Amino acid sequence: MIALATAALLGVSLLSGVGSVVAPDAAVAATGNDFDPGNIISDATFYDGQAMSASSVQSFLNSKVATCRSGYICLKDFRTVTPSKAAVSGACAAYSGQNESAADIISRVGIACGVSQKAMLVLIEKEQGLVSDDWPTDRQYRSATGYGCPDTADCDVNYYGFFNQVYSAALQFKYYAANPTRWNHVAGRTNFVRFHPNSACGSSSVLIQNQATAGLYNYTPYQPNGAALANLYGSGDSCSSYGNRNFWRMFSDWFGSPTTSSSLLRTVDNGTVYLVSGKIKYAVPSIGILISLAPLGNVGYVSQSYLDRFTTAHNVGRSLRSPDGTIYFYDSGIKLPFTSCTQAADYGSSCASNGYVQLTAYQIGEFKTGPALTSVLGTVEGSRYYIKAGEKREILDDASQKAAGIPAGFNVLSENAVSALKLGTPIVRDSVFVRTRSTSTYSLLAGGLRYSISAVNVNGSGVGARNSGSLGASSIQLIQNAPVAFTGVASLAGQSGISILASDGRYEWKSAVRGSGLAPVPVAQQLLDAYPVKGVVEDGSLIKSPTSGTVYVLMPTDVRPINSWAALLAISPTGTPVIQTLPDSVIDGLPKGIVALTAGTLVRSPQDATVYLIDGVTSRIPFSNFEFPSGAGINGFVFAQDERIKAYPISSKPLTYGVLCGGVEYVSGDGSLHAVGQDQLSLFPFDYVSMDKFTCSQLTIGIPATAFIRTPDGSLYQLAGGQKHSISSMARFAALSNGTPWMNVPGSFGRLIPSGAAA
Repeated sequence: MIALATAALLGVSLLSGVGSVVAPDAAVAATGNDFDPGNIISDATFYDGQAMSASSVQSFLNSKVATCRSGYICLKDFRTVTPSKAAVSGACAAYSGQNESAADIISRVGIACGVSQKAMLVLIEKEQGLVSDDWPTDRQYRSATGYGCPDTADCDVNYYGFFNQVYSAALQFKYYAANPTRWNHVAGRTNFVRFHPNSACGSSSVLIQNQATAGLYNYTPYQPNGAALANLYGSGDSCSSYGNRNFWRMFSDWFGSPTTSSSLLRTVDNGTVYLVSGKIKYAVPSIGILISLAPLGNVGYVSQSYLDRFTTAHNVGRSLRSPDGTIYFYDSGIKLPFTSCTQAADYGSSCASNGYVQLTAYQIGEFKTGPALTSVLGTVEGSRYYIKAGEKREILDDASQKAAGIPAGFNVLSENAVSALKLGTPIVRDSVFVRTRSTSTYSLLAGGLRYSISAVNVNGSGVGARNSGSLGASSIQLIQNAPVAFTGVASLAGQSGISILASDGRYEWKSAVRGSGLAPVPVAQQLLDAYPVKGVVEDGSLIKSPTSGTVYVLMPTDVRPINSWAALLAISPTGTPVIQTLPDSVIDGLPKGIVALTAGTLVRSPQDATVYLIDGVTSRIPFSNFEFPSGAGINGFVFAQDERIKAYPISSKPLTYGVLCGGVEYVSGDGSLHAVGQDQLSLFPFDYVSMDKFTCSQLTIGIPATAFIRTPDGSLYQLAGGQKHSISSMARFAALSNGTPWMNVPGSFGRLIPSGAAA
């Protein structure tokens, strides 16, 4: 308790603390050998105004008094309307009064004045026993901290009231700190500290090591003697005083060492860190666990003899037990209650005493309470795990979780929380692209296999845009590696069709190039549906890769590069080339032929005088007379390497004047084609040579075929009965044709038709 007479003599020591000795709670019993009169409490601990929130203080008070006696108001239930206080320079911030609980007052005064809520709780208990009393009196509340209450006189009425007591005591300790040399006990130098108000009991020199300890001596100016320390929870002798002894003892019992400010302790000589709770110490096995125990404070250094007072139990795991029996999983400053002992076992813990760490009410209160634990745990690093039977299995995404029949939703902690659990095969829905977390590496997971994807194919098949999520490298490695890589070629599982998956969409492969070496990966329809259908790849298709400007034409046995714009236009039916961009791996996997020749042109090699018509991309057509291609409008020829010409199969029919384009028979003659009706086929005794669409697209379509022809020498003929019949004059033609025109044809055209009688 403290009087307010002068700074030099600021009160008389508490001789007995609170009138009766309070036995320690669940915390470890302190021993007098550990009491250091020069370091009762550290500055860091005493002046920590954020040590406890209002809710933490309330939880602590609730733990000390389960039920208040009828007719009494215990500290856990006390409320009052507090006054507002202006800021005090260098001591306390402004305080806004309101209707509030004792816990609110202790917390807010501690914040405003920068004094530990733990220290204030201990001060209240050692002065009036209010924290643990289940039938407190008004006198205890009005003198809660002993402020203005000397042993030799009654308390000063100006400081009556719970709020006034708490606020005034905190302010006084800040006055001590703000003006350290104005008071009898000064930190950093040797002070003579008495054992008892009776001077005959003597004193001893004490090197006070910090301001907080000096403040306690200025508030209660006596140290315990040997007798008081020898019977730490009882009485000493006639020269014993107990105020500062009881403060140190109560703080130690409730919150751990007041000089270390932590439940995590080690010695200077041994790096093993222990979590100390009650009479037990638990070794912390890893830095990950130590980080997760951060709410219990920084690691403090103590003597080996202090540590030896605690019984060594099992190592700290991932479960904590509160005094009410609730077992929690913890991480990142949060505790999440287990819903059953089975769930605790799933997470590698146990409801047995060796499966958890028993904490005090204060210690468990330092962890924020989170929602109940579930079977799925997400991490801030991006993983999501299904936890069962001590094993964690990474889940790719919501759809995979649903497909596996696992309830939706999950809590999020750190990867460290489940680092000790065995890693199992990931839970992944079928046929998805997956990125290896923290890398740019992708895989296709389909049919229970993992198909690697090269960086080129990631771009070529637009994998990044269709990626379903990421998995850790260790998880992905647990999926069996496929014997082949994904190269952009896929097939619907169980079916034979092939799809080329390019960045812009899907191309259906209708013409398998023999010996192409394409290895389709069987996938589900949902993956194919992620690619819009862009077209069909078939013989004659123009294709290229995204990384090269070379355009190829697809042939039955290979693909051939096109070396000129004219050649490209020649195989473009609309006059505008339609080029399909396929993944590099697809192009690379196709057998390459020689450079394609221009469709619809006449070619010969230097070694062979034979001239051929290059029929699009499919064949070369021989002919015996230049009038045959000329009649169709194809003239002139170019030289090409013999191997390029021979790469085209020879047509089984030589070219004359019959042409088949798109299922329609035509005859040629004047540089254009003339459609032959079915009733006219007997008029023209030619073999009709089929040409592909690229060659046909370059030919001019003239008037439909008629039964009248005119040769270059001016002769007119009527065709009938498989013969040609000469027409003697224009008058005769007019009479026979009835306005039907003739077709101009080469001389050989007429010679190939047998002659009959004059028309």
